[in-house]
Amino acid sequence: MELLDTPNPNAKKILLNDVAKDTIMKSESEITENLHKLNGVASVFFGPGFVTVIKNESTDWEEINQDIINIFDKL
Repeated sequence: MELLDTPNPNAKKILLNDVAKDTIMKSESEITENLHKLNGVASVFFGPGFVTVIKNESTDWEEINQDIINIFDKL
């Protein structure tokens, strides 16, 4: 998984391949819960083929990038 920049500096997008898409969409509530447990994550949005994570303005991406990736790697 890779966190991709978006026009919003407080948002990162994760593109899902076809295999990951099915697994992640089935685990949407679990993923959302785990991401919200991370200090600095403000919201999570699931779209067709992607997930967007929005952080609090006061949080640096370097503080939470690896934790976000780890959540998706455990699926």
